[in-house]
Amino acid sequence: MRKRARAVIFDGDSIILIKRTRPDREDYWVFPGGMVEEGENVKDALIRECKEELGIKIKIGELMIKKELGIHEEKFLEYFYLCEKTGGKLGTGDGPEFSEYKEKGWGTHEPLLVAKSEIMDINLLPPEVKNLVLEKI
Repeated sequence: MRKRARAVIFDGDSIILIKRTRPDREDYWVFPGGMVEEGENVKDALIRECKEELGIKIKIGELMIKKELGIHEEKFLEYFYLCEKTGGKLGTGDGPEFSEYKEKGWGTHEPLLVAKSEIMDINLLPPEVKNLVLEKI
């Protein structure tokens, strides 16, 4: 089973999320992160993904939840960590999400600060982690 690492990053009165816009569905938001590559551990992958997707450095804290996820008949084990931003500038990421994904028609990724007060009203996936975040607010 492949692994994915995700970051839950609070920044003052906001949380850092990725807004996904795809031609085949309604907009939704996800937690930053992605696939653990061969030879990487989960935490190293999360540090790399936050730099690629967001342009920031993070400090990894507690594991909030580990859950199984099925996408297109493939199963993943996802790790969601509470993280702290330690440097960098949000929006300066240069990962494949900003070039090849768009070219392949997979939609766009937009890193955003979303006010904690707006979390309840957005389509933040997965719902189980959204609920954990709402409990922490």
